[in-house]
Amino acid sequence: MRRTGHLWGLFLIGILTLAVVASGCISGETTQTMTQEQKEVLEVYHWWTAGGEKEAFDALAKKFQEKYPNIEVLANPVAGGGGVNLKMILQSLMLAGKPPDTFQVHAGYEMAPYVQGGMISPIDDIWTDDMKQNYPDTIEQMVIFSGHYYAVPINVHRANVIWYNKAIFDKYGIDPASIKTIDDLFAVAEKLKQNGVTPFALGDRNKWPATQVFEVLLVAVGGIDYYEKFINGEITENDPTLRKVLEYFVKYVEYSNSDHAAKTWDEACAMVYKGEAAMTLMGDWANGYFKANGWTPNADYGAIAIPANTYDLVIDTFVLPTKAAHPEAAKKWLSFIGTSEAQNTFNPIKGSIPPRIDAPLDPYDPIQRTFMKELRSQSTKLYPSIAHGSAAPEAFAASLNDIISELATTKDIDSAMSKIISAIQNDLIPNKIKEWDLS
Repeated sequence: MRRTGHLWGLFLIGILTLAVVASGCISGETTQTMTQEQKEVLEVYHWWTAGGEKEAFDALAKKFQEKYPNIEVLANPVAGGGGVNLKMILQSLMLAGKPPDTFQVHAGYEMAPYVQGGMISPIDDIWTDDMKQNYPDTIEQMVIFSGHYYAVPINVHRANVIWYNKAIFDKYGIDPASIKTIDDLFAVAEKLKQNGVTPFALGDRNKWPATQVFEVLLVAVGGIDYYEKFINGEITENDPTLRKVLEYFVKYVEYSNSDHAAKTWDEACAMVYKGEAAMTLMGDWANGYFKANGWTPNADYGAIAIPANTYDLVIDTFVLPTKAAHPEAAKKWLSFIGTSEAQNTFNPIKGSIPPRIDAPLDPYDPIQRTFMKELRSQSTKLYPSIAHGSAAPEAFAASLNDIISELATTKDIDSAMSKIISAIQNDLIPNKIKEWDLS
């Protein structure tokens, strides 16, 4: 009996020992699993892959992870200027119900398909009173649909800039401060042409650079009020101002290089850099191009807003997909990029400027500082870009690209007039979901 009891006791001890060991193993596995689960993930899609752009995003992500060490940023950069390729990938992910946690998109109408399809969520809670007070009204308006906020801007690019070769201007005694209107600009172009210099470098192989010139001329000729009417679809047949804009556009092309249809925007910038042309009308990403090639702002090249006291807005934002796998991490990201700290980490490297009007000027070059001051000035009129997806429905912007690109070759103003009015009636008005107020 005692022997049997002793054996039974040993058996019980063995069972308890195994139970404790097993319990320890399970506890260890559970702890490890919990640790992995506690490490949040943030999957971000963007199109910043070129030199300077990638470094800017990497610096932003690093700063974010310093602030939120438990969130791992998984970046998925997709090459393709302006997000052309990214849009196709996002469409596939959205249809599959597996969107990233956040992604880059231009403010304005480029966001519309995602809003209308219920694919991105309102983020009214992200837009604090601090943000509302420190973002210009027009920029704020660009991310609002049906009274709700849908994105947070990280930067501001300026599309209405004449970049000029300072050595050429100095050689022919041209004072950049004298260029304030479109007529001032063409007077300089004529002087350069008389001296055998190509006034403007144009590279519209991808069509949008020509549309960008056209939209700048809409403001230069008609003013902000006319531009507002245009993007609201209020222009009618035989409009005299539209005809005048198209005449100025043809004039711009005639002062440009004859092979413009074969060149890209950066190849046009290269012409200015090499002294093969005096000027180019391009967004301030050209600033990054010139600096990357060793030029010093205001020493080798300069910038002139055309017309003066206007700002053609090209704005990158991030949004919150409705079916994001990690929405809380995405909300932290959106709140973060709305701060001066984040914007001053990203923009000095990217070449853009912060949309917040309280961001310090210190990290920026002289041209960027000038642009920051002008963005904040009450006398500067802000307007969203058509060419870069903000001001008008995508169908209309695509049609306008084709029309203006054709005009650059044919110079047929009557045909362009008719086609633009048709595009307004067929592509803009039926797809309009915003009423712009630029006053």
